Amino acid sequence: MYYQLYVESARRVEELVTPLDDATLDTRTPACPEWTVREMLAHLAGGAASFGTPSYVGLGTDPWAAEHVESRRGASLADLLTERRVCTPKLEQLAPEDRRWLQVVHDALHHESDIRATIGAPRLPMDAVVAAFPLIDAVAPYKLAPVGTVTVELDGHASTYGEGEPDAVVRTSLFEFWRGVFGRRSDAQMRSWVVSGDAAAFARALPAFGPRTTDLVEHASEAEAMAEPGVRSGTP
Repeated sequence: MYYQLYVESARRVEELVTPLDDATLDTRTPACPEWTVREMLAHLAGGAASFGTPSYVGLGTDPWAAEHVESRRGASLADLLTERRVCTPKLEQLAPEDRRWLQVVHDALHHESDIRATIGAPRLPMDAVVAAFPLIDAVAPYKLAPVGTVTVELDGHASTYGEGEPDAVVRTSLFEFWRGVFGRRSDAQMRSWVVSGDAAAFARALPAFGPRTTDLVEHASEAEAMAEPGVRSGTP
């Protein structure tokens, strides 16, 4: 299942970026302002190439990602897309229970979201986020342990991580929470989701790479936005 999620994301990204002109490809991405769209594609190609190494040495670290970009400067868009496409089948060797899927799948999906927001494309299909979310659900109890027992209500569906009565209650959308886990939301944005409990502790515990220093707001299409809980009533 996770392999298919990765393949589908790579296909969607290819369809999104193939028509882009150089000016758009060289646009800085608000979610990762140190990278342009082209540099993000270099990272995605480099990530795919690294999947053939048995240990995925450095997976998810800054040097790991930076090397992808630096070693592919000057590569054409076609070269980057082809490299990723050729390397992707290596992922079939990963067992479904392999913990590396968390990084592999969510790196792909978040960067797809980053690109979509940069070029004004419709938001990532939510069925992809829902399908990949069990990987986050499995590690959430460990991530949120410093906060205590936490009840998280996402789009009206509640899950409790920990034992006993909740020390904190968090309420937001699945998409917002998912983006927050990977550092695409600011401390202030994540604090605003906390209905009760230690908002500061939650905002420190959730993001894998730390929070953004500025707010990042990504709008769904009008149809998606109107379908989200709370939109019609004006609540978050």
